[in-house]
Amino acid sequence: MGSPLASPLKTVATVVAVLALAGCQSGPNSRPVPSVSQIGGNLKCAGTDHGFEDPQAGWGFCYPSTWKYNERSQGSQSPSGLDLTFDITDVPCASPPAGASARPVCSPNAGLFAFMIISTYERGTATNLAAWEQANPGIGQAGETISWGNAVEAVKLADGRRIAMTQHHVVVLALHSGLGNLDLETQMSSRLDTWKFTF
Repeated sequence: MGSPLASPLKTVATVVAVLALAGCQSGPNSRPVPSVSQIGGNLKCAGTDHGFEDPQAGWGFCYPSTWKYNERSQGSQSPSGLDLTFDITDVPCASPPAGASARPVCSPNAGLFAFMIISTYERGTATNLAAWEQANPGIGQAGETISWGNAVEAVKLADGRRIAMTQHHVVVLALHSGLGNLDLETQMSSRLDTWKFTF
């Protein structure tokens, strides 16, 4: 006669074997899916750049991985929209080599800062930027036509701001950095093609 534990042990062993076998089966999606949305995961950023996406505003872009930022949001009434402000600090530091001092190794530009405002407005019935600007005086004026991600139309204004018309929105990018601070113009203008306007 067998041990009284033999039957339960066989059952447990069978269940473990079935679960192990089921875990090895490949289904339609054999890649693990993160449980938390990856910010900027849909963007194709080059090198060590990071991606930032805001699904509510309907856009995303790539930025240097050495940037640290604080983001604030505020609604706007006239025209109706959303302003996102980014306080940016460049922190290009690396861990010290093994056996060296405990201090990180930072570039001479470490700590430079600037801020940018990205405003997203409703497009309404405007069929182009000129019509939208006419309906919303004070936002923009005529500018130089540029290419900006997958925008339907985009211009760079004389004051440096950029305005893009997407399928449903108008996006305004304003870069602010004082003399001797982080050069946002160079960093962001070289990454305009990374922008993705999702709706």
